Formats: sequence, C-alpha cells, structure tokens
Amino acid sequence: MSESGIERRALLRTALAAGAVGVAGSAAVSSCGAPSTNTESERSRERSRELAQEMLQVDADGNDLKLAQLTTLIDTGLPKTSAPKRVLVVGAGPAGLAAANLLADAGHQVTVIEANGSRTGGRVKTFRGVFSDPALYAEAGAMRLPSAHPMVLALSDKLGLRRRQFHNVDVRPDAQSAEPGPVVYRSFTGAQWSNGPVGAPQFHPAAAGRTMIKVNGKVVDRAGYARDPGAVHQGFGAGLATPARIALDQAMSRTQVPADQSIERQIDGWTNVFNTYEDYSLHRYLMAQGWAQPQIEAVGTLENLTSRLHYGVISAMVDHALIRPDATYWELEGGTASLTDALTAKLGPAIQRGKRMTRVEQTDRGVRVWTTAETGSESTDGAPCEPVATFDADYAVIAIPLTSIRFCSFEPMLSYPKRRAIVEMHHDAATKVLLEFRNRFWEQGPNGFRGGGCVSDTANRFTYFPSHTEDSNGGVVLAAYTWSDDAMRWDSLTDSERVHFALAGMRDMFGPVVDTEFTGIGLSQSWQRARYALGEAVIPTPGQLHEHHAATSSIEGRLHFAGDHTSLKPAWIEGALESSVRAAVELHNR
Repeated sequence: MSESGIERRALLRTALAAGAVGVAGSAAVSSCGAPSTNTESERSRERSRELAQEMLQVDADGNDLKLAQLTTLIDTGLPKTSAPKRVLVVGAGPAGLAAANLLADAGHQVTVIEANGSRTGGRVKTFRGVFSDPALYAEAGAMRLPSAHPMVLALSDKLGLRRRQFHNVDVRPDAQSAEPGPVVYRSFTGAQWSNGPVGAPQFHPAAAGRTMIKVNGKVVDRAGYARDPGAVHQGFGAGLATPARIALDQAMSRTQVPADQSIERQIDGWTNVFNTYEDYSLHRYLMAQGWAQPQIEAVGTLENLTSRLHYGVISAMVDHALIRPDATYWELEGGTASLTDALTAKLGPAIQRGKRMTRVEQTDRGVRVWTTAETGSESTDGAPCEPVATFDADYAVIAIPLTSIRFCSFEPMLSYPKRRAIVEMHHDAATKVLLEFRNRFWEQGPNGFRGGGCVSDTANRFTYFPSHTEDSNGGVVLAAYTWSDDAMRWDSLTDSERVHFALAGMRDMFGPVVDTEFTGIGLSQSWQRARYALGEAVIPTPGQLHEHHAATSSIEGRLHFAGDHTSLKPAWIEGALESSVRAAVELHNR
C-alpha cells in the first residue's frame, strides 16, 4: 500500500478515536439548564450527522466526495459549457484561484478580484529575495503538506512543482530524505485513485531526537525526554510517567471507531462524537477524561495546546490526528507560494489586483461588485483611495475570509444565518518570527540535527528548523511560532521588537552562537494584523460548528462561497481546494 493510503487510514483511525459505536449522545441541555425537547435533540443529531458525513467526505447518497473532487480537480475538470457564464471570483487565495481555473477551463468568462496589490496567495505566502543569501526563502504562512491530503499533493504534481520531504521531527544532518512517490487515494467504496504507478512504500529516515525541550528551567533533548518523561513532568506537578503525546493519544482514543469498519458505522461513530462533544472545549474534554490540572498543563505545554484549551475539542481531535510525529509531510521546492503562483500564471490577465471588495449588489439578473484601491501594502498602514471600480457578472464566488466579508455591505442583505456566521465564527491568531543565520550551527557537532523543532515555555514556544539546505551554508529558522493568546502577545510588538525577543529566546536555548551567526535579518508575520486576512484560520469555539458551519458555505442568491473556513479542514490548503471544487460545481451546474 502507498504511503498516502497507509497514512490516510492511520490518521483517520486516530481522528475517529473519540467516536466509538458505543458512545451515546448525552441528553442535550438548554441554556437555562432544563432538558431540551425531543425536537431540539433530533435537530442536534441531524446536524451532527451532516457534520459527520462532511468530515468523512460522504454525500447524501453515500458517494465518496473526495474521490469525485480529485477526479474533477486533477483529471477531468468540469464539463465544457455550452452556455458560458460571466463569473466574478473574489479572492486570489488557493480556493479562489482553484475555482477560477476550473470555471475558466470549462469555458466561463472569469474575472478574479484580489485586494492585495502586490501578490496573490492569501495566507499562502513565501518570503523570497529578502535574505542576505538570495538562495534562501521562508514561509510566512502554510509550510507543510500532509500525505493525508491528496488533493493538494496531486495538484502540485499536476502543475509540475517538485515536492520534497518536510521533516516535522528532526533527523540526523546526513539523513537522506524520502523521494516523493505517486499520490494514492483509496476510497471506502473500494475504488482507488492515483496519479502514477503504485510502488513500494517509501523509506523514511528515523527521528534523531536531538531537538530540545526547555520547560520550568529544565533542558532535555527529545530522546532524553522519551526515556524519562516523568522528570520533565515533575516541573508541572504532574505525576505522569508516559510521554505527553502518548497520554494525549490515550485521551483521544478512549472510544474508537476503527477506520476499517463500514462507512455507515464510521458515520454513526462521528455522529456520536459531534452530538456528544461539539459543545466541549478541549479543557472540558480532558477534565472529563479524568485529567487533573497539572497533567493538562504539562501535556498542553509540550503539545502546543495551552493557548487553545478553550476552543472546541473537535478541531483539536482533527489536528491531533493530522499533526503527528509519525506522519509524512511534504514541502514545495521554491516555497509553498509556488503552488498559488502557478495557479495565478494560468489565469494571467483575468486577475485584477489591488481591488478590495466593499459592496455587493445582486438582482434576479446578475451581480455587481464594488471595489476600491488602497494606499500602503498588506503589512503597512493604508486607506481606501481612488479608483473605485465596479464589476458586473452573472454569478460570483466569494472566496475571502469571513473576517474580510465583515467589512462589506450586501444588497439585498445576506440571510440571518450567514450574517451570524460572518460575525461570530472565531478566527484564531497566528504569528511567526523568522531569523536568518550565516551557518546552520544546529547541524554541527555530535548532537547536530536537521528539521524538526524545539519547544519551550518561553515566549518563543515553538522553534522549527529547515529541512533542506537550498545549496547554502546558512538557513532561516522559524524562531517563534505561536497561536491564539500566545500569538497576540507578539502581535502587540513592533516588527523590530519581535526580532529582538525571538533572538533572545533562541539565545536562551542555544547560547551566544545565536548572536555570532545571526545575519541581522529577521522577518515576522502576524496574520491577526494582516490587512486582508484579518486573522488566521477559523478555529471554532464550543458549539460553533453546530450553530454556524452550514451557513458558511450556503448559497445566497447568485453568490457562492469558498475558502478553507467553509470546510472542516480550516487552516489547510486541502480544505480550500475541497471548497473550490464544491463551489465551482455548484455554479457550473446552475
């Protein structure tokens, strides 16, 4: 079986960990504390089943949506139209670009409107040409592509982009990276999709365990922590003898639906998960598993959960299944933006940059979108300015974040559920600080390593190292990677302050070599302060999937909606691509 197929099944099995067939949905409780009516309980379970089917990519007739989307995006495209439509696509991120290409290839007249005057890509952003070594680049946004996401991998292959292994855990400096094989997807229907001949499973280098953990004043490498995790946990007052990852696996796996069960039973299992736990925060869920606060603090710090403990547990379950030390990830040579650059190049002059949508008017005959230009850039101060422009079309695909839609007016008004979703869906903060070094000092000496990351309880929290050399002696380190409240602390700093404190955090772990090798060039990316993103991905708070998720993708007259926030894979390019195919098919079939 291929790496993609093996990992998809393994990851799905873990993702379904909380969904045992034997889990019964606890009685719903209304806001005043009284038991809900049967009708309310039935509606809750119906919503849960819809979410379960979407999670597993099963349509109402039991067909595999993922298989259909792969075929459309990679193999066949949309059928050629005999009645071309004028289509506006608002937003040139992965979702908008992919939808625009599908519609244009089918013969529709497509115009893409993008607010950013300097680039496309949305939250896919690669820093290039800004470091002292011109061979170096670094990711401000999306940086890794899981093997469990076949659409983004197959699209990269189709566009002729070179994939290479992203080392999510550290390896020896001389370790050989795995070569990418064909993308393989095995459906629950028994069908198989692949973009090449299926060969033997790929060899993957073993983890070196040399990256460091620094918490409560104690420093240990990951191999040492694996041998004696209790010594680290004692600093939190937690009597936990197993590594944090294993403890979390056990908590997420108390009730389990094996992925090799029938799809009907898997849907039932996920339905129970959503119905029972969708109103739980991660903190509440762990407490319900019998965890004491010191254990939550220990595992939360080591597994990067502390800043998101108050968010919904479902998202944590999905990410826990996907971001694993034993999973395989890929990166694109030249940066993740190579993907959106290639999609942009295919559309050419159809993309109108520097035009921010401010108003949408629709009638029973068409759509008009109003835009404004802006001074400044995506990361500097600016304001609306001339020229104001209007674009007319038959239909539109709105593929910008809900946070950006919030600042647009609609005539007629959007439906109440859509307006609530736009206002209330929680978007997280995420901030990166990147530092360039003349030499890759972390690869040197008997304890040298490549790739992977360190964790600390300092402001830096997580530090990731490059997986590849780019034919350079130097490298760019993701010195501080933070989410939620951790990120918002960094967001309040100036760019120069972020570099200063990120350097201090690395010095605290690696010593004065950090200052000796630092080139003086540091960059940061706050997605919370980004003018067009207005935050990172949707990370739902308890109850928001039941309340708002369906409305994020609902059609409003002649308006269709796409973006990773309309999927159950927010923050992942795969979710954006799923939404792009869905929206393009919806519009094409009208």
